[in-house]
Amino acid sequence: MGRRRHPRPHHLALDQGGLSITTAVTPPASQRNRAGVQAALLLWPLLGLLAFAFLPWAREGRVFLAGGPSGLELLGSLPVLWVPLAALVATLALSFVGRAARAMPTLVAALVGFLVTAFFIVFRNEPADLGALITALALLSVTGMALSDTGIIKADRFIASSTLWVGLFLILFVMFPLFRVLRNAFGETGFSLEAFRSVLSSPAFFVLENETTARSEAALALVATGVGAVAGLGLSLWRRRPVWATLRNTVLAALGVGVFAALYFGFGALRNSVLLAVSVATAATALALAFALLGTRSRAPFGPYLFVPLALAGYAIGSLAASTPQTATLGLLFKAVGVLAGVGLAWWLTRRRITAGKLLGVFSLLPIITPPFVIGFALIFLLGRQGLITSGILGLDTDALLGPLGVGIAQTLAYTPIAYLVLVGVVQSLNGTLEEAAVTLGAGRWHVLRTVIWPLVRPGLANAFLLTIIESLADFGNPFVMGGSFLATQVYFAVEFNPAEASVYGTVLLALSVSAFLAQQAWLGRTSFTTITGKPAAGMVTPLPASLERVLLFVFMVWVLFVGAVYGSMFFGALVKLWGFDNTFTTEHIRNLSVGSLGVFFNTLRIAAISSLPVLVLSVVIAYLITRQKFFGRGFIELGSLLSFAVPGTVIGIGYILALNSGFAYMTGTMLILIVAFIFRNMPVGIRSAVANLRQIDPALEEASTTLRAGSLTTLWRVVMPLIRPALISALIFAFVRAMTAISQIIFLISPDHKVVTSEVLSMVERGQLGDAAALSALLVFTLAVVIALMTWGVGRMGGSKAGISV
Repeated sequence: MGRRRHPRPHHLALDQGGLSITTAVTPPASQRNRAGVQAALLLWPLLGLLAFAFLPWAREGRVFLAGGPSGLELLGSLPVLWVPLAALVATLALSFVGRAARAMPTLVAALVGFLVTAFFIVFRNEPADLGALITALALLSVTGMALSDTGIIKADRFIASSTLWVGLFLILFVMFPLFRVLRNAFGETGFSLEAFRSVLSSPAFFVLENETTARSEAALALVATGVGAVAGLGLSLWRRRPVWATLRNTVLAALGVGVFAALYFGFGALRNSVLLAVSVATAATALALAFALLGTRSRAPFGPYLFVPLALAGYAIGSLAASTPQTATLGLLFKAVGVLAGVGLAWWLTRRRITAGKLLGVFSLLPIITPPFVIGFALIFLLGRQGLITSGILGLDTDALLGPLGVGIAQTLAYTPIAYLVLVGVVQSLNGTLEEAAVTLGAGRWHVLRTVIWPLVRPGLANAFLLTIIESLADFGNPFVMGGSFLATQVYFAVEFNPAEASVYGTVLLALSVSAFLAQQAWLGRTSFTTITGKPAAGMVTPLPASLERVLLFVFMVWVLFVGAVYGSMFFGALVKLWGFDNTFTTEHIRNLSVGSLGVFFNTLRIAAISSLPVLVLSVVIAYLITRQKFFGRGFIELGSLLSFAVPGTVIGIGYILALNSGFAYMTGTMLILIVAFIFRNMPVGIRSAVANLRQIDPALEEASTTLRAGSLTTLWRVVMPLIRPALISALIFAFVRAMTAISQIIFLISPDHKVVTSEVLSMVERGQLGDAAALSALLVFTLAVVIALMTWGVGRMGGSKAGISV
């Protein structure tokens, strides 16, 4: 008998044109397995040994790699270091043994080595250098691979190691700082509730019954509770629910309506923060969904909507230009030129058939590239007592638009782009064949919108609402500038006098954010939303109903004009002597930038660029872990990744000072602590955006890759990442921009050697240098606009096409 020939296996490859089948010769399974074992297990032990032998293990101060002794040099004085050295040598030797024989010994050696190294680093209570850190991470990586080889973790080596890495980072840079904050709230030296009693009983926190008012707020809240109970009971009886379900719904309706009624009628920072967060999150998410639908489905020209508004805007600009003593005689000419320019721009947009979608990318992102308190200042000069809109156009003498109402407007401007970045990727990923099928069966546009599009965008809506409500709760800049009592501002003011009370306010904010997360999970339930299946998706999307499209175009017109007014006032302030008071034109503020502000600006640019890539990588990996993998501790990783975003930035800053100002992680006063703060503060937005997109991708695509013997890393890189490119762009843009414009989480972390733009702008405002602050803010906005355009263009050219996937 002749030799039996084995058929050559077919390999499936994903490229820009779709899926293609190729034929390749594959080595026997035993050879392939042994070669893979050597390549995977040799790298980390060798890296750990090199770090142990040549890199310093301890630092004298903040600076890394300053020339301290290596682990090899410390063996004589610290015999405990023989344990990690022996573990690295043992795992290196075991990598040449078969998987079945080496799995458990490798796990024991690597785990013991990592635990001893970690305990040595922590309890020595001295700043650790790169030698110790790389040694510990190398042993942790080998531990993860061994957990996969033994089958204790039902995943491949990449998933197992990534889980351990992510868990360690969350413990060090999220859990540990928050633990220090909570420890400070409950007593630094012993358990105590004194700080909680002091805060919760304070009228500044919350009070329901106000003796200075004629009405009884408690009675009104009680009546609302009864109304909620009746409504819940009636709805359950109308739907013929079982007895236990009727009782549950009645109690929940009564509690929900009663709590919100108490907050509405009550007073204090808790009431203001909760109502503001819910209102802003609702408005921002609704606007973001409207803009996402408008940008992807509207083909109507936007120019006709802008003739009258742009003419009025030109008239207002001409009035400002003629408000200086030098130009007062040319007022009529400036106004006429402004009106003609506005009409001409609207005519050009109409002739070019510019749609709202082409402008959305610019106007929806503008508020997010500006420090929040700059928006607050601009709104003061637009809506304040002497504001351009309130006094100059409407002739009003009021400051009613400041305080909570003004903060709500500022936050809506600032956080709608966050929700838009999440939702636009979701809307763009919708499968048009579903809508085409519904239209074929006779469904109208409104019916398609309600029964097809709405269920598919629910995950994105829930994620956008969660992110904006957390952002609103944590916002410090706008309430600080525009006034009002809110939890975030109470944190900032309490830090100087009683850090324990500041920690209590942070704990309350954390509880509110976790409640929002649980409400999101309850709304989504266990439903599945899959629209990317790997099958051809050639269906046409359904246009918006005509009446809805006109309404959304009008809303977008108002948005464009208002955002333009905000930024126009900022640029105008950079070109006059005293913003809002002396409108004499000058270039002094622009010239002042070269004195010292440009150095701070470039330092901020460097920090933001360094921190953006880790945010992107961690966002994709964590989103992939929590949506595609099942392992013990998945809930911990998901919740832990949101915690740094859930608490106010000032509390995160306090936590980093308490946790990273001494001991093994000593890094205050360095650039590194700013980078770490930005990474773990901005990471949750990328995670939620990636999660929203991953939940629309059919897992069968990844299962096909796994069936063809591709590892999780290959699947993530070759299959998943091309399909979630909108989420990647969102994470990259958001991370870079927020690092450039952040203030609350780093207000306590900056040092004279590492200033950032936002702190410099705030310092200028406090010193009364409003023109210099406006000029620096204008430079920041212009630079970020250019960077965002380049990022979007560059990522859009990275591999892959938008065509459907076919075989």
